[in-house]
Amino acid sequence: MGRRRLTYTDLCVADTPIVLDLCATWWKDSAWYLNTGMEFKSDPNYWYSLFAQGVMIGCVGRDDDNIARSCYVAVKQQYLFNQDYITASEVVWCLDEEHRTGRNLLELMSKIEDVLKRTGVDIYNLNLPLQEGHDRLNSKMKRMGFFDQDISMFKEIKR
Repeated sequence: MGRRRLTYTDLCVADTPIVLDLCATWWKDSAWYLNTGMEFKSDPNYWYSLFAQGVMIGCVGRDDDNIARSCYVAVKQQYLFNQDYITASEVVWCLDEEHRTGRNLLELMSKIEDVLKRTGVDIYNLNLPLQEGHDRLNSKMKRMGFFDQDISMFKEIKR
């Protein structure tokens, strides 16, 4: 049952609590949490301000019961080294474990690109968690036109 197709809508300010709830389900399994121990305390008011500025974009996929099962959230801005280009920096993209099928992944990728095209984005990124060993997904994304640039690494400065 969990493998049915999802219905997507553009991310809107009203989706903030729903997306935050979805993100909280995997937070403690993320490399970010495992390496920093940082608690999940995302303030919806901060998200609301990003919507008000017109920089928060994305989409949400819901199942037949209208429960959010997938999302893509990004912040768009002019590219620092050539302001003629608009980039979207991924904040989060996820597809809950129960709905992780090739078809649902392709549908999410398609919806992401639809949103980005409509909002004037030229270049965007998606990050793959290193600890999950996504060689197959990485190869598939390259066939879809993605290219490797750098590996993003983070380090927390302890105070």
